[in-house]
Amino acid sequence: MDVHADRSPGGEDELMTPQLDPVIHAPTRLQIVSLLAAAEEAEFAFVRDSLDVSDSVLSKHASALEAARYVKIRKGHVGKRPRTWFSLTPAGRMAYQDHVVALQAIVAQSGLSVLDLQAGQGWSDDLLEAAMEKAVIDPHDVRASDQDRDKVAEMLRVAASDGRITMDELTERVERTYTARTVGALAVIVADLGRTDVLSSTPTPMW
Repeated sequence: MDVHADRSPGGEDELMTPQLDPVIHAPTRLQIVSLLAAAEEAEFAFVRDSLDVSDSVLSKHASALEAARYVKIRKGHVGKRPRTWFSLTPAGRMAYQDHVVALQAIVAQSGLSVLDLQAGQGWSDDLLEAAMEKAVIDPHDVRASDQDRDKVAEMLRVAASDGRITMDELTERVERTYTARTVGALAVIVADLGRTDVLSSTPTPMW
């Protein structure tokens, strides 16, 4: 988002603190950009299920973010099925960071903190590591990433080429793969293939 400028008597522009962005501030749109800020790209069904909203609600808010040039919408296919992916544009990422800074400025008066984020800076590796050390997470309950799904889909394609599963089984399992929400669900899909390396080396945070 643009940083507002204050016109001084001398005619020079002085930069002000970032302001709340009305495009992002709507709760559902804030949830969307927050989710996308943690990934390079996210599939429509993943975002919909994570936010627990309907297809129409997600489409409406995603379109509004696209119109503001904050979100890029990419359409394609997985097999014969159409798929849609979302990603934050550089402008969208900056707008989100500025919005968080503005929120922090508002709540700081109460002594609370949104999170330790400065413009252009995300979660540090040390902060993420500390958060994960404090969390007690069953690896199978960790949210699956797009990379996890692609990895399992490739395992299935190899299994089909080796004759270990039929083409019909391949189609059915790939569909299940791209709707799976956790690495545990992905592990079940390839369990009979003797694969034990489905889990991501680094759990994906659930926010």
